[in-house]
Amino acid sequence: MRFDLPLINAHAHAAMIGFKGKAEDLPLDRWLNDVIWPLEAKEVNPSFVYEQTKAAIKEMKENGISAFMDMYFYEEEVARACEEEGVTVVLGEGLVDIRGQEVFDKDLEKTETLLKRYKDHPLIKVSVAPHSPYTVSGPNLVKAKELAREYGVVYQIHVSETEKEVKESLEKYGMTPVAYLDSLGVLDSKTVLVHCIHLTDEDISLIVSRKCFVVHCPLSNLKLGSGIAPVAKLLEAGAIVALGTDGSASSNRLDIWEAGKFAALLQKGINQNASLLPVKEVVKMMTVNGMKALGLEKVDGKTVEEVEREIERGDFSWFYD
Repeated sequence: MRFDLPLINAHAHAAMIGFKGKAEDLPLDRWLNDVIWPLEAKEVNPSFVYEQTKAAIKEMKENGISAFMDMYFYEEEVARACEEEGVTVVLGEGLVDIRGQEVFDKDLEKTETLLKRYKDHPLIKVSVAPHSPYTVSGPNLVKAKELAREYGVVYQIHVSETEKEVKESLEKYGMTPVAYLDSLGVLDSKTVLVHCIHLTDEDISLIVSRKCFVVHCPLSNLKLGSGIAPVAKLLEAGAIVALGTDGSASSNRLDIWEAGKFAALLQKGINQNASLLPVKEVVKMMTVNGMKALGLEKVDGKTVEEVEREIERGDFSWFYD
């Protein structure tokens, strides 16, 4: 088996490898509120992020991953680790305002500092990364998008990850999370929507019409009991779907090969249709779709067009071996 295409991990919280195994067998809300957020408040600092990101990069390299998109704290330390290891990254300081407006403003200011610092860096790209519609208010989601548009960069956000999130959005705004984001005007071709498990047909139409990208994280979604994203429906509608591992605390492995196989098999199984997610489509999700979502024109010396051509003429009959 020979595979020379760049594997892209389109969604990660690299430093969370330090919390692997710390919050097992919990649904997302308890996982976050009862374990992860208290752990982060206690343990996360610049040194932690730097050292744990180095460990995550080591694992990703061992699994053939060439580039990743990150969302976490002290992202300047993620940049330092990636620069030292020679790894391409699209990083984003995690933005929330549930801890106060001052925290959000400070982290948005840090984001702009990073955007300026790494404007022309060959490996380090910077995104704007509000955590989710339930941890960032509408005005601040808009403010973050304004910054992303000013610099022409990716805007990454978790959305529609659980039924609870969708239910609360309907109760609060009378809209699904995707529709709510659209009402704020933040959906466009630079928006990357992570998870997208619980979508209506109208949500899918919005995602496609606004030309947003979707990142599917099957391992994390399964482990947290969040559900299975309608990937086959998204692809059929014309959405571009990439693959992510999420953080090691919720997926345990930084392995796009494993994510790709799970993504394909899940869609075949839940739809009772063995033809869904053909191998070449999954390979696109693992490679070129990730490049497009992250705004990377070239990875490992290969352009988007070159990767697409290689996939089209490639033989991937060994994929499930």
